[in-house]
Amino acid sequence: MLNSVRYSITAVAAALILSGCSTSAPAPTPEPTTETPASSTTAPAPAGAKLTDAVSGCGLDGAHGVELTADGKKLSIDSKGPRETSGAAMTDVQCVLNALEVPKDIKSMMKLTTSTAEPTDAAWKDLGFAWNYSPENHFRLAIVQL
Repeated sequence: MLNSVRYSITAVAAALILSGCSTSAPAPTPEPTTETPASSTTAPAPAGAKLTDAVSGCGLDGAHGVELTADGKKLSIDSKGPRETSGAAMTDVQCVLNALEVPKDIKSMMKLTTSTAEPTDAAWKDLGFAWNYSPENHFRLAIVQL
C-alpha cells in the first residue's frame, strides 16, 4: 500500500510539473523599475501625429509645395521643377523621409524613378507612399497614414 501511495504522489507531482504548475508558492511579481521602456507607459500617438511631427520637425509648416491635410493623415510634397516658380526642395523631401524613418529600400526606389517610369507606390508600417517624376514638374510624393 505504501508503494501505491508513493506512486500516486509521484504521478501527481510529475503531472503538475509537466503542466507548468507547482506546489510551491507563486513567484513574486517583479516591481516596476526605472528601466521600464517608455513605450509601455506612454499613450499611442494620435492619428496623423507622425506626418504632422515630420512636417513641423523639418520646418515645413506652410512651405510652398508641401500640403498637409487638416487631420494630418495625408501629406503631399511637390518639388520645384525647372519651369516652376515655387515648390519644395529635394532636401525637404529627404528631411520628411528621414523624420518618418522610412527604410532605405523605399528611398532607393524613389531615387531610381525616371520620367519614363509609371507612378510608383510602396507601403511600410502604417504609411502608404506614391510618387512620380517628370522633368517638367520634378518629383512629387504623396504619403498617407493608413
